[in-house]
Amino acid sequence: MILAFSIVLLVILAADLYGWYGLRKLLHHGPFSRYRKKILRAYWIMDISFIVFAIIWTIIIRTSSWPDYVMYRNYFYITGAFILIFAPKIVFLVFNILDDLKLILLFVLRKILSGFNKGREKMIRTYPLLLTIGFFLSLFMFGWVVYGITYGRFNFQVKEVTIEIDDLPESFDGFRFVHITDAHFGSFARTRPVERALRMIEELPMDAVMFTGDMVNNEAVEAERFIEAFQRLDPPYGMYSILGNHDMGDYRRWYTIEERDANLERLQEVQQEMGFTLLRNDHRFIYRGDDSLMIAGVDNWGLPPFAQLGDLQVAMGDYPWFRNTILLSHDPSHWREQVLPETNIMLTLSGHTHAMQAGIRLPFFKWSPVSAKYAEWYGLYRENGRFLYINRGFGFLGFPGRMGMRPEITLITLKRN
Repeated sequence: MILAFSIVLLVILAADLYGWYGLRKLLHHGPFSRYRKKILRAYWIMDISFIVFAIIWTIIIRTSSWPDYVMYRNYFYITGAFILIFAPKIVFLVFNILDDLKLILLFVLRKILSGFNKGREKMIRTYPLLLTIGFFLSLFMFGWVVYGITYGRFNFQVKEVTIEIDDLPESFDGFRFVHITDAHFGSFARTRPVERALRMIEELPMDAVMFTGDMVNNEAVEAERFIEAFQRLDPPYGMYSILGNHDMGDYRRWYTIEERDANLERLQEVQQEMGFTLLRNDHRFIYRGDDSLMIAGVDNWGLPPFAQLGDLQVAMGDYPWFRNTILLSHDPSHWREQVLPETNIMLTLSGHTHAMQAGIRLPFFKWSPVSAKYAEWYGLYRENGRFLYINRGFGFLGFPGRMGMRPEITLITLKRN
């Protein structure tokens, strides 16, 4: 553990020094040379400020009488400060590398091309175009992180999605439900943002609500303050929920197994008091006209290191190949690993990825760092007439912000194709 920490620390220090070297190059030739000393001084002051803040804030947390779930949340501010300082530096670092590659290319051209124009080489070598672009983009990144922390994490978006399904029962043509996930209520210091989002849900034309796990970070008490707000939703066809990996209480130290089990039991009670039908490898039927729709839910099932507690066979019961099913499964990797090959379920709802709370969303393009780990990580996916929808998440975890990936409330309409 100490060795791994030391290696990470050395890598950060080396990257920081390399970024400082690039900044010196920019300030030596560029339009900011008059501010050279101030900018270079500020570069290191940010690092020192972060270290001082992290130490003092950790001492405050460790010596406080805050409940465990509040202490857990308050560590997020250290993560936020780290990203605020080092994300802009990483952006600049990339352009510093490109600038040095440019110098290497010029050296090679000079060696292999005897007639290479020395005047042009000097102009290219000394004009810091790449470094200037990197500098302004790093300033943009700094502002983006500030926005994500102060406003982005509370900027809830209602996203309307229509899914056209072959052979959808006629009675369920136009059936609408709200999908939310990954509330992580313990991450919210104030109740107002959550209550505002729940009022947004209350105003939607919905038939049901589906919640796909991670209501809390660790403890049931995090969700108790929102019981009444959820009770006001009361859609005509009910509210259905499952447990995510964080709901199981595996991310904090319990003094006894009984204490952990009591916490899980209390969380189940809280969800029931809110009005949810909690599906733990179980199902319910919704009846509309002469038709029926199964709502099935499984406990968390994920690829290692995540637990595989979900059991599709048990959840489907006597109807293992019933197609008109909406499956609630927290981790989207479950869809490709088991749902597609082992069932005929028409629609799976998931969360878990948070779209990493940072990324790019355009009408024709989407990207997030989490796409390196999950093939399906956000939005609607279709394969052989079967669908997976992954919600970006309602809350936040680890990093107290959202950049480009707003907290999402999904209003899904089912249409008969």
